[in-house]
Amino acid sequence: MLALLLPLGVHAQFFGFGFGDEFDDFFNPRRREQVQIEKAQFKGGKAGMNEFIEKNYKNPTPRQQDLNGQILVYCLINEKGKVEETRVTRGLMQAYDKEAVRVVKKMKFKPAKQGKKKVKSQYQVAFPIRKGRLSFSTLPTVDI
Repeated sequence: MLALLLPLGVHAQFFGFGFGDEFDDFFNPRRREQVQIEKAQFKGGKAGMNEFIEKNYKNPTPRQQDLNGQILVYCLINEKGKVEETRVTRGLMQAYDKEAVRVVKKMKFKPAKQGKKKVKSQYQVAFPIRKGRLSFSTLPTVDI
């Protein structure tokens, strides 16, 4: 009788109504650790990051009046919270992109943690450009 039930259990698991992911997670310590990741954060939070960017970003000259968009810079943060690598994932113009990368390389982060261990992580920083200059404001920019 037991020999007949064993194949049924294997088939039930195969079709998705037997032991599920909860069972696998309980016995697989690597999967449990992956869930407990605390992401890297800029010291000062999002508001602190925007303030740091506004303070350190210098608009390239000559300024392009009709340039609008967003520069996205991907960065790899090491265990000490320093930026190791950068890559522009969405750029506007080479001069603006280079300045964004320069600012990101100066940033310091609170490193990501997996449990109590500090680990490498990735982060993406946005630089909103309106009328050729950095602008975190949602209000329209006016040239005087």
